[in-house]
Amino acid sequence: MDASAGDSSISGSIVVGGWPSGDDAFEAALPGFQEKYPNIEVELQFTDTTAHHQALQTSLAAGSGDFDVAMVEGAYIAQYRDSKALADLRSLGADSIKDDFVEFKWNQAISSDGERLVALPWDIGPAQYFYRTDVFEECGLPTDPTEVAEMMSTWDGVLEAAEKVYVPGQRWLLPDASYLYFLMFCNRDYYNENLELQVERDGDLDCLNAVIKMRENGWDMNVDMWSTEAYAAYADGSCASVATGSWFGGFLKKDIDPEGSGHWGAAKLYGNIASSNWGGSFLVIPESSENKEAAWAFVTYMLATVEGQNAMFEAVDYYPAYKPAWEDASIYEAPDAYFGNQTPTPKSLAADIAADIKPVVTTMMDTTAEGCIYSSVNSGLQQGLDAEGIRSLLISDIEAATAEVKQQQIQALKDAGVWQE
Repeated sequence: MDASAGDSSISGSIVVGGWPSGDDAFEAALPGFQEKYPNIEVELQFTDTTAHHQALQTSLAAGSGDFDVAMVEGAYIAQYRDSKALADLRSLGADSIKDDFVEFKWNQAISSDGERLVALPWDIGPAQYFYRTDVFEECGLPTDPTEVAEMMSTWDGVLEAAEKVYVPGQRWLLPDASYLYFLMFCNRDYYNENLELQVERDGDLDCLNAVIKMRENGWDMNVDMWSTEAYAAYADGSCASVATGSWFGGFLKKDIDPEGSGHWGAAKLYGNIASSNWGGSFLVIPESSENKEAAWAFVTYMLATVEGQNAMFEAVDYYPAYKPAWEDASIYEAPDAYFGNQTPTPKSLAADIAADIKPVVTTMMDTTAEGCIYSSVNSGLQQGLDAEGIRSLLISDIEAATAEVKQQQIQALKDAGVWQE
């Protein structure tokens, strides 16, 4: 099916499930979709990320058909790619569009035996550093994104910025110091092909020493970056920056700080951390869907057309995994008033980062390992451990927390005939 051409003969109702701000993205692209598919009725059912994945898992286990199309966050894709409860998108014609997608994201959705494609990539998340330009200017720090990246390319530079921003009890550079370290792993490259944990890496102890110093001096808020308290602090400037995927720009505009136009900038990651991908999502079609034709029309219009992807990108800053969408200079090079019309634009900066992102081994253990970083590093800080002690604690915690699911991963690979003892 050529999604760009549409087909008025396809009809029926579909239910699409996910989490915010995916609903804002779909609503932005729906007029174009319904012009091409006027007889498909779309119902959006959206909740928070965790609740959505729980509902999807329950639906798949029951074969209930609660969703015809569902979002899957990138960290969870390894848990779904061998599921026979999801339709094989190759049977619907996905191979004809394979070369239009970022290769590493496409490969993440292929089953362990290489036979099935269970999801279509929506977006990637080139990791960026978002900062309050008004606060930086007040503190005598640079605001130009290139100068900010240069200043913060070393951990000493990061700590210097943290000290200048800090006002006791009133203002901090980051929500939590542990995220300095977390960003070294945001590419979710926790394991190699032999499923060996890859925590020790160049510069990790230097980073942890910066984390320790930031916490000792009280230069971080010491709150989770996704908390209500942190969101309020981004909006009022009491937390001056945060690093995450490029999609966070949409969060700022739509939910966190809609009145913040002109007060934000975006730069490459601090600490000379390599170009990385944080997150990105997929769309799946459950096997239980009773209207796969309409579901596939929705998926391919949204994810495999320039108009669908770029309508969503303009709405929520989800950077497309669909490469033809990148060619529209009117979008990717256009000044963004929310980010002070900075040059390079956040979108073009994301494009440069995306070009350098390296493929990783995706496993069922990734979400658990990811969760350990915040908890284990903060536990180590509370215990007064040094950098090597924090790293050792993290390794121990990850290995303990992932022991059972690692065996499940190995069994899945054995079942696929690809595990080497």
